[in-house]
Amino acid sequence: MSAVATMRALRRLSRPLRVRARAGWLALALGSAALLLGAAAWAARLGWLMAPHWVLIAWTITAIALLSVGYLAWGAVGALSSTRVAQQLEDLGAWRRGAITSLLDQPALHTSGSLLAQADSAQASDIERRGVAAAEPIAGPVRVVGLTGLGVLLAGLVAFTTAGPVAGAASALWHPGRAWRALVAPVRIAADRGVVDRGDSVGFRVEAMGRRTATLWLRAPGEEWRSRAVRLDSLGNAILSSGALASDVYARATSGSRSSDTVLVKVRLPVFLGDLAVTAHYPTYLALESEPVPTDGDTLLLPAGTRLETRGEATAPLASAAWQAGTGAETLAVRGGGFTGTFVPRTSGEYHLALTSANGAPLAGDTVRLPVRIVRDSVPAVEIPVPGADTLAPIGLRVPLVVDVRDDYGITAVALVSRRVSRLGVVDSASRDTLAVPDERPDRAILTHTLDLNRRGLLPGDTVRYYAVAADNTPQRQSGRSREYVLRLPTMSEVRAAQRIASEDVSGRLDSIAVESRRLERQTEDLARERSRAGAATERGEEALSFERSKRAESVAKDQQELLRQAEDLKQSLEALRRSAEAAGVGDSAWQRQLQEIGEQLERALSPELRERLAALQRALQNLNAEQAKEALERLAEAQREMREAIERSRELFKRAAMEGDLANLTQESRELSREQHQWNEQVRGADSSRAAAAERELAARTDSLSQGLERLAGEMDGKAREERLEAAAEQARQASGEMSRAASSAQQGRRDPAKAQGEEAARSLEPIGDQLEREREQMQQQWRQEVIQAIDQALAETGRLAERQLGVQEALRSGAEAGAQLRAEQGAIEEGVQRLIEQVRKTAGKNALVPAQIGGALGGAQQQMQKTREAIASAVPNLREGVEQAGGAVDALNAAAHQLLRARGDVSGSSSGSGLAEAVERMAELAKQQGGLGQQAAGLLPMAGSAGFQQELRRLANRQRALAEELQRMRGQGNLPGAGELADEASELASRLDAGRLDRQVVERQERLFRRMLDAGRTLQGQDEDERKERESTTATGDSVRLPPALRARLTDDEGRLRVPTWEELQRLSPEERRLVVDYFRRLSQTRSR
Repeated sequence: MSAVATMRALRRLSRPLRVRARAGWLALALGSAALLLGAAAWAARLGWLMAPHWVLIAWTITAIALLSVGYLAWGAVGALSSTRVAQQLEDLGAWRRGAITSLLDQPALHTSGSLLAQADSAQASDIERRGVAAAEPIAGPVRVVGLTGLGVLLAGLVAFTTAGPVAGAASALWHPGRAWRALVAPVRIAADRGVVDRGDSVGFRVEAMGRRTATLWLRAPGEEWRSRAVRLDSLGNAILSSGALASDVYARATSGSRSSDTVLVKVRLPVFLGDLAVTAHYPTYLALESEPVPTDGDTLLLPAGTRLETRGEATAPLASAAWQAGTGAETLAVRGGGFTGTFVPRTSGEYHLALTSANGAPLAGDTVRLPVRIVRDSVPAVEIPVPGADTLAPIGLRVPLVVDVRDDYGITAVALVSRRVSRLGVVDSASRDTLAVPDERPDRAILTHTLDLNRRGLLPGDTVRYYAVAADNTPQRQSGRSREYVLRLPTMSEVRAAQRIASEDVSGRLDSIAVESRRLERQTEDLARERSRAGAATERGEEALSFERSKRAESVAKDQQELLRQAEDLKQSLEALRRSAEAAGVGDSAWQRQLQEIGEQLERALSPELRERLAALQRALQNLNAEQAKEALERLAEAQREMREAIERSRELFKRAAMEGDLANLTQESRELSREQHQWNEQVRGADSSRAAAAERELAARTDSLSQGLERLAGEMDGKAREERLEAAAEQARQASGEMSRAASSAQQGRRDPAKAQGEEAARSLEPIGDQLEREREQMQQQWRQEVIQAIDQALAETGRLAERQLGVQEALRSGAEAGAQLRAEQGAIEEGVQRLIEQVRKTAGKNALVPAQIGGALGGAQQQMQKTREAIASAVPNLREGVEQAGGAVDALNAAAHQLLRARGDVSGSSSGSGLAEAVERMAELAKQQGGLGQQAAGLLPMAGSAGFQQELRRLANRQRALAEELQRMRGQGNLPGAGELADEASELASRLDAGRLDRQVVERQERLFRRMLDAGRTLQGQDEDERKERESTTATGDSVRLPPALRARLTDDEGRLRVPTWEELQRLSPEERRLVVDYFRRLSQTRSR
């Protein structure tokens, strides 16, 4: 058993010594390593150590030092074990030798355990008590080692940390492997590129680990090596630039005794663009020829869809070619050094020509740039400058429009789209009207179009919305449209008001033209008479016009030209008024026919003879010929007189027609107001108060306007009684308007029963006005007819008296009585009577269209015959035979005028209208029916050509055709048919061809066209268009169907079944006596038939 207690005491005594010893030796080892490495770092930092082997040496010394300190520390720490400390304590004499160590040995056999334990315990106590002091000699060296280690450690740390071991040259201390590689690594050189372009430089990287310097050797083919010193960095690396290279170059590097491999850098020769052509092929619809485009960098403006064709060639084979723009590219085909291709630029941008050579050489020279700006074909711009705003529809429902269309290149189609929107909000399907576009398809077109709304089923209050669309000439046919415009259809009240204003304007213009025509006629007559007084000077050889007279004549011609223009404008305004009234349904057919007759009067006033005589005067003034000017002025004065008479007649007819039209419009307005008031009375109890009040106020305003119209019309009436009746009607309308206003107020306040009662009172006031105005109109028409009949009777009586007096003059001359002053005075008095009669007839003709203007012509002829009679007996040697002839002709002319007056009286007395135009419709219908029959008969004769009796039937057909032509000529003279002269000429030409035996398909077609023209003329008079496609049915024959043979009827009667009166041309073929007998015979026959 060993001494456990003693061993524990020894351990407690030696353990602190061993710990301190280990710490001291460890500090010494670390301090030594740090001191050595710090010294090496400082040496490297100071540049004392350059080669990389110093790192290895430093680590080797450090390792040896660590091993040495470790060995010494192992021995010193081992000497401080418990057993060795016990021996050292015995050696120091603190205990006797063997006193401690014997207890530590193995006890001898049979040793008493108790005694051993007591000895062990005593020895342990002794060690505990005085062991520390006894071990002081042992602890001293341990303290020395500890202090020494601590000092060395501090010194090493200071040296190591201050040397900067992390960065700089000292950092190599931590890379011993690199230092080892540097000792054994070769010198290397590398070029960053193996092939460069001429003029570029190449970078060489030299590596010589562990070296500070190196040498770079360069040479071109066929040259000697050139050296360049290279300073390496701390890692032994360096990068050098070769500079601009013109040819291939060889390079190698050396450092000390080591040398690198040799590298070769090749230099590529540049590629040049030899030829380049870019051609622009424009889209087909532009009709532009292809053309080359510049490639010098100027911006190209290209229409969208343009195809660019590229052709070029480079000085070296190419690998690829393309036009590049941004991230996109248009590839071109490559063959050797050439390249071709086409592409269509889609977007604007700058295109660069990118060429890649087969060997990678770049393209020398400036980069080819192609700035492209794509111009898109814009949508056509469409405007409607006329009317250019929302407007009211005109009375005629024909809206003149101007459509302005603009496009980049061309316009192919323009259309006007319109649709009707009813006042209730119902929208009809759109109607599309195509406008004609010029064939050359311009880029701008100003087109005119008339929007006809007559057959659109429009009602008052409806609107029409319209806009224009246009398509350009692109393949996609881009379309643009204008803004939408609104046309509002005026109410019937507004239409009538507009018609009344237009009528007043036409009436004022007629008055102005009539006054100007009379003034111009007097001026022309004065100038013509002035030339007559200057005739003596002309006879003496002064053929040229003076400057002053020439200027006056030019002023007359200019004024006449202006008057013709005004009359033309007035005729167009009158026709527009008629058409607008017809389209709007305002005014009856009789009133519209009256307007048609007035237009015909103006047409006669603007006769071709007047224009020809005006042109003759202008030619005479240009020639400065006095005789021609005198004759032209006289003839112009005659034409001006005829124009004035026609205009004055038109003025009188228009005044009467305007009165009839005003009465008709006011009658319609009063009846419409009465009907709408009844409707309002029925709906007021269930209607919205505000809307009902607004509608009633509108009715009140229209009724007040009706009252004002009646008052104005009453002031224009001739009779006092009629004026008072119209004023009474106006007062009734005014009372009705007041009741309507009160009804509107009651409705606004929600008092429906009083509003209805007041509305019924207003309706009772309005109801009789319509019938009263209708009676007034009928009475006025009857009165006008009676006035015309009375005037015709007076003219007939005066014509008879003048004929008897003229017959007395003829008998006196035939009996051989002396042509004295008394007979000449009688003849002059008869002439004055005829002149007064002419004026009377002209006034009568201005009041009724059934009084033909030919009566005035017959009376004028009689007046001329009387003047010749007076001239024949006024000489010193009277020519009695000539006087008898001329006097007889005057009697015949008076008889013919009397017969025409008698026939006109029958027409007027049998007419139902105040102006006599209604009967003209019946005549034209009958004539058209006869012409249709002639056409059918001619078509039936075509298969009979060459047969027996064919020529006889053809002559009969020709006679009937000629009779119809004469009737048309008579209607032309009466002014009852527009264009009757042209129809009569066509009928006469057809009669001549038939009479000559020339019947063919062309003649039949001409007869059919004449029949349709006559139908159209009749419809124009009626103011309506009949449907030619309507099925027609025949009727069973009656007793009235019996007709005379055509040939006999053509010779005995006219187309109306009356006796055919010989024409003036036929009477002129007879002697005066025979003419008198024939005229008297037919006059008596007519009187008998009238009775």
